[in-house]
Amino acid sequence: MKKFLVSLLTIFLLFSFASIAQAETEYPPYSDPIPFKDLQKGNGASWDIMFLYKKGIIGGYPDGTFRPNEPITRAQASAMLLKALDIPVQENPTATFKDVSKSSTHYRTLATINEKGILRGDNGYMRPAEQTTRAQMAAILRRAFELPLEQKPMFRDVSPAHWAYGDINSAALNRIAGGYQNGTFKPGNPVTRAQFSSFLARAIDDKMKLPDPFSYVSQKGIVVEEDGFQYTIKGEKLVKINKKTKEETVLLTERDFPTQDGLWEVHLETGFPIILQNSMIYVPYWAAVHQMEDYPYAYGVFQTSTQGGKNNTKYTELEIDPANIRSIRNFNVYGHDYYYTVEKNIRYSYNSFDDSVNTDQTLILYHKSPFIADPVKVIEFDARVIFERLEGSTRFPTNVSQNNKSVKFDPSTMFYFNKKGVFSYGLLDGKTKKLSGIQAKDMKLTDTTVEIVDVNGKKHSWKK
Repeated sequence: MKKFLVSLLTIFLLFSFASIAQAETEYPPYSDPIPFKDLQKGNGASWDIMFLYKKGIIGGYPDGTFRPNEPITRAQASAMLLKALDIPVQENPTATFKDVSKSSTHYRTLATINEKGILRGDNGYMRPAEQTTRAQMAAILRRAFELPLEQKPMFRDVSPAHWAYGDINSAALNRIAGGYQNGTFKPGNPVTRAQFSSFLARAIDDKMKLPDPFSYVSQKGIVVEEDGFQYTIKGEKLVKINKKTKEETVLLTERDFPTQDGLWEVHLETGFPIILQNSMIYVPYWAAVHQMEDYPYAYGVFQTSTQGGKNNTKYTELEIDPANIRSIRNFNVYGHDYYYTVEKNIRYSYNSFDDSVNTDQTLILYHKSPFIADPVKVIEFDARVIFERLEGSTRFPTNVSQNNKSVKFDPSTMFYFNKKGVFSYGLLDGKTKKLSGIQAKDMKLTDTTVEIVDVNGKKHSWKK
């Protein structure tokens, strides 16, 4: 059954990817010839380099090259930053470093930038020849331009536990640095001279900045919060609650959804999960329910803005095999991609569902991308299928939720447990790891840990 399909073109126009960190903005061409023989006009990074060159911030090598793909060193980045910020180099600095002598050509530059707190040493070492990583670049630019640390998550591979979490989010939200098409930032990758030039040009001039930032990380829960508002489903209503005034605004009701004769569709129900990302709300729903048996035989997801309104609502049907009834659960959104699980074996009734520790069942993880017509099977895995319950549901006697206690997601990893133990599966690298052989009956994730309760009720925790 297919009712409302979101075309690939619509999705593409609605969401634009933040491209990799190489000049995503077009600038008016400079009439001056490019002074470096290994750069070409028309390349975005070339305009950024020319912008800095004309300001006297950057130069090339004696052989006439710029070497744009060469990793930038800490000494080179320091020199560029002092010129960009118009900070004079100290004439007689007193700082001492274990790895930079006072006779070094880099000494005064590194002493000055260290004194300003922009680029800091570690235990007396400044490491002038060391390559600068993307995480270090974000931290350096945030400090240099006195930008606030940001806690809003932006990238799938930068968790709150990362040392530069606030710096990287700040660089993204201030439109200085973008990510890659899979929603990663790759914080450990080295920064090239061309990339650092682009980042620095954006930090200096607002006209150079990237388009509005896009977060690849979503929130999921029965209640989710953002910018002073809570979002949740109450009965047959999707509501927005002002946390300060407690005022409730109804964004959608079940009556706002189109219907078909003979089909009982459940879009909004107390206990249904909400996914919030970039001011868009996603709700997985039961697209059609058999009125005699009370179980779905099709599934979908609708999306609407945090401003609500039925005219702003779009639908995608999640259909794997229309000839067979298989429960779609554990739905998540990261960037433009959907992830969800399907039971390999067909289940015909909800009446047998309970929250006891059941035998393992094989689940299939699917990935749906706007650039792929059909969902892609990612991996089959065994999970101890314990079902979470809907809180306060009135329409479903068994009150089964759309999630399993045995399967949890964060932006980069799926965690699950079965009779063999607790496991993780990397959504980005495709690697499965066994975390423990403990027999679990419940699991939850925090920003930094995986926490499980074993069959005897004892709690255990691991760092992600």
